Amino acid sequence: MSRPCRDCPFRKDSLEGWLGEQRAEQISASPRFTCHKKRDLQCAGHMLVHGSANDFVRMANRLEIELDLSGQELVFESPQAFIEHQKRKP
Repeated sequence: MSRPCRDCPFRKDSLEGWLGEQRAEQISASPRFTCHKKRDLQCAGHMLVHGSANDFVRMANRLEIELDLSGQELVFESPQAFIEHQKRKP
């Protein structure tokens, strides 16, 4: 994916709390994350939020491959902001 899909959990307009804090922490701790819609592609949202902490971003940088990612304005500024958004509210 080159852009976060409409239902990407890393989008700021995703449903608040739908993943829950624990699952969001697990996803965020992973060095890579497969798109939940297109299982043969990496999640653009994860790559944008995690930057060089994402394995595929780091590998592309080392190989000097342009990823052509877009949609930075759609996703959270940090992994912690993503986790906070995904916490279930009482």
